[in-house]
Amino acid sequence: MKLRLSSSLLLLALTNTAFAHNCPTEKFYVGAFGGGGSSHHFDASQYGTAFFVEVAGGPLAVNAFGEINHHSSPFYGLQLGYQAPATLLTSQWKLAPAFELEGYAMKRKSFSGELINNNARLPEHDFLVSYPMKRNVFLANMVLNFDNACILVHPYIGFGIGSAIASISDATATQISPPEAGINHYNSNSSDTNATFAGQIKLGLSYDINDYLSLFADYRWLYVGNTHFVFGSTVVPGHAETSSWQVNLNAQRYNLGSAGIRFNW
Repeated sequence: MKLRLSSSLLLLALTNTAFAHNCPTEKFYVGAFGGGGSSHHFDASQYGTAFFVEVAGGPLAVNAFGEINHHSSPFYGLQLGYQAPATLLTSQWKLAPAFELEGYAMKRKSFSGELINNNARLPEHDFLVSYPMKRNVFLANMVLNFDNACILVHPYIGFGIGSAIASISDATATQISPPEAGINHYNSNSSDTNATFAGQIKLGLSYDINDYLSLFADYRWLYVGNTHFVFGSTVVPGHAETSSWQVNLNAQRYNLGSAGIRFNW
């Protein structure tokens, strides 16, 4: 029995080693993946003017600043790539560079925070804001795959740059001090879209099931650059007319994890 077990283990090891030797390094691949993570806090600012009449002090500039909270960020995406022939690094390890195009969509989440307008006319002028946001990321990646002929698990590191499209809909800005309950200061137009720079670093492992199919898992650090949005003026009976509202969101940084499957040919 022990002899049979030993023979089976030896055969399995030889089979895995033979597969690893025969697994082609040059290939095209397409993959699908999904995962999640969270963003860091990031700063935000809001600019506008409330056109009070002269007897009420005249126009009031609103330059409000604050911090937006972090949020969980589920996402899913696709990738298409080409892996070049491997270059020998040592007697055991080879380096196989790859170029890939990758896109992923991050689920709509509502980012909120408090923006404060410091001015001499009001002791307090604070807004509670909420920005329900979808983010679509498109990247061109350079990936370095490290292959060992004796194992089926391959580490890799990737660097990517591209663009992100951030879309906000149903944004709200409610003045909480002095309170103006029920008034959304963006009520005439609460949606806008902006494109910005995106970059990422990813570290992962891939596992070859066979020549045509592999699994992978990775950690991603994603950077989404500053974004600028324009929301509509406040149109409410009895409320002072306002200009449109300019909103700037500082760069967003995400820690993400993903897993997926690739088809190779």
